[in-house]
Amino acid sequence: MDIKNIVVKEYLESLTEKNELNRIFPILLESMGFTVLSKPTEYLGLPEYGKDIVAVGIDEDGIKKRFYFELKGGADKDITDSNFYGKDGIHDSIIQASYNDFISAFPEFEKLPLKIVIVHNGIIKGNVQRTLENLFLKTQENLKNISFDRWDISRLTLLFSEKLFGEYLLVDSQSTKLFNRVLVNLNTTDGITSDFVDLLEVILLKEEWKKSKKLSRRWQLLFETFKLIGFIIYTESKEYNNLEIAKRYLTHLVIKFWHWILKNNLENDKAVTKYFDQVFNFYYKVLLEYFKRTIPIANLKDGLSSEHSGRYEQIGYTKRTFEYLEYFCFILNVERFYNKKVNDKAMHLQLVNIINQNNVSCRPLIDIHSSVIISILNLFIDFGELQNAKNYLKLVLRQIKYAKENLDFIPDANNSIENVIRFTVTGVKPVYFSDSTSPILTVLMEYLALLDMEEEYDVMKEFILVNKIDLGLFVPYHGINSSSNHLISDKENDLEEQLFSKSFRDGYQSETRLTKNFDKDLNFEEFKIKIVNKKTEFEYNYRTNQAGYPFLKDLAHNYFQTPFFPDKWRDLII
Repeated sequence: MDIKNIVVKEYLESLTEKNELNRIFPILLESMGFTVLSKPTEYLGLPEYGKDIVAVGIDEDGIKKRFYFELKGGADKDITDSNFYGKDGIHDSIIQASYNDFISAFPEFEKLPLKIVIVHNGIIKGNVQRTLENLFLKTQENLKNISFDRWDISRLTLLFSEKLFGEYLLVDSQSTKLFNRVLVNLNTTDGITSDFVDLLEVILLKEEWKKSKKLSRRWQLLFETFKLIGFIIYTESKEYNNLEIAKRYLTHLVIKFWHWILKNNLENDKAVTKYFDQVFNFYYKVLLEYFKRTIPIANLKDGLSSEHSGRYEQIGYTKRTFEYLEYFCFILNVERFYNKKVNDKAMHLQLVNIINQNNVSCRPLIDIHSSVIISILNLFIDFGELQNAKNYLKLVLRQIKYAKENLDFIPDANNSIENVIRFTVTGVKPVYFSDSTSPILTVLMEYLALLDMEEEYDVMKEFILVNKIDLGLFVPYHGINSSSNHLISDKENDLEEQLFSKSFRDGYQSETRLTKNFDKDLNFEEFKIKIVNKKTEFEYNYRTNQAGYPFLKDLAHNYFQTPFFPDKWRDLII
């Protein structure tokens, strides 16, 4: 037997819950050219027995038909006497499907011949096979234009191997080897493996994109393969009882897919973005499941800490908390974008509670932690909770000031947790520890101006001047008002193509001074005017925004550890 078929068979048999089969089966149908009219989640709890999935497609005899697929998985994946005759069993499903019509606006739907298919990722046991076949034959005799079929694990293995896996994922030894290594090593690293990066690259390079009026079948299958990869990663993560794995890998999948779309200028091509939406929606549901599991823990006192980490927890608790808040803020922004901010009150309370229960939420260790702080401040401002924004900003500044005055420490501008660990353990700053310039303090000082916090500005201004801390901010060369476009080093990729493919470095450091005429302090009103004048320092027309996915930029910034650009907060309206 082909090793490919063995891998596919083992994967299909691993779908231990019916809803897992419910999710993956429509992907197969779409890759086979079927038009799927309804899916299981759309009729959950409704009397649609025998019609888990309704579709229209060409049958093996070449005739266009309407199909009712009844899916049996999990404990019912093997057909036995008990689940054949039991409540909501196969016998009832066949009768219900045969005599209860499905209403659809699909052209001439009711005139098409009907085929009812029992789908299960197992086998049929004992004498029930003969009983089932007799039921098929007798029902066909009583009804016109109706036929029956059964797709078991053997048939599903063949179909998935030929129609989906075989088209792209396991079509050659290279992709097969990469895919197998990805699955074997899923639980061996805190990040993602290079094999997964290479696998997606290999799949995308199999086809050269050519513009056409209709999306070709081969590209449709490639996009279906992305959906399948995402589902397999999710399924395997659940086997490890660790959705953190799925979160990491699916984040990369989403970013890689969007980068490819941008690179080919397809962000407004609805035929392509339809598939991206499906991949992203699945990722979003995985994130929802991840937070549904973890939020009860995060809401406990010091819930995100770990009692098994020993001395490392002095750093690990903070690192873990900021990473958690990073994705939590992202999902809040996605939710608010699609649901018109109707749940703002509940979201605000949940964010406040996580911060209050995990006090290290205000203690940045590396400069890139500014991204989380910015996300939290922006959410509080968008929620209309300005006092909470001010309170959180005060706590962060207090922590930074305390650490410098008592430990001679401010967040490492080189973003190295290893540097922070060495400094914490030895008390000696590593040679590459950078704290002479502080981008994070630069951002926070600008927020003091935005939130009109004069008292805190005066305190922090004195602190910064006494400790001779330089304030500088990363600004891309690519702004629409920029006079530095000639300095762009990566001329093959625009700003967003870089943002979604690597850690962005194509820019300069803009200095912010708290003095004027070299020796006079800048008062608060003068500082506010300076910040207002800086608003046009970086402005950019994002294709990602125009395509309707503004939140995706945050995901790329977080994933590649690229600091937010100044327009992230300078465009705020308070």
